[in-house]
Amino acid sequence: MMRHQDAVGAPRYSREERSLMGLEFGTAGAALGGGILLALQPDGAFLHADPSVLRRTPFRDWRLPGLLLAVGCGGGYLTAGMLHLRCHRAARPLSIAAGLALIGLEAWEIAVIEFQPLEAVFVGIGAAVVVLALRLPREGAPCRRTQP
Repeated sequence: MMRHQDAVGAPRYSREERSLMGLEFGTAGAALGGGILLALQPDGAFLHADPSVLRRTPFRDWRLPGLLLAVGCGGGYLTAGMLHLRCHRAARPLSIAAGLALIGLEAWEIAVIEFQPLEAVFVGIGAAVVVLALRLPREGAPCRRTQP
C-alpha cells in the first residue's frame, strides 16, 4: 500500500488504511462506551447485561470487566488508530496485537461465559483488523509530510 500526499502535504491514506482506521476507531468507541456503562452500573442495567452470566468467572459484577473493556480494548484500539493517523511505525504491530487480542477475548467469552452472536461479529472484526494490518508495509515507515 502506498500513501500519497495531497496538495498541502497531508497524507492521503489508501482504502485499506482508511478501513483499518475505521474498524479501530469504531471498536474503540464501542469498547469505551460499553465498558464505561458497565463500570458505572455494575449490575449491568444500562446494557441489559445479566450478572448471572459471570458465575463461572472470577467477577462478581460488571465493574471490573467494564473497566478492563474500556481500558484494554478501547484504549488499545484507540491507540492503534491514533498511531495510524500519525503514520507511526508501531501502528502495524499494535493493530495486529489488538486484533489477535480481540479474537482471544471473544474465544474466552464463548468458552467460559456463553455464546452470543455479537461475539462472532467481534471475532470477525478482530480478524479483519489483523488481515488489514498485515497488508500494510512491514517497515511501517512514517508518512513523509512536507513542511508548509
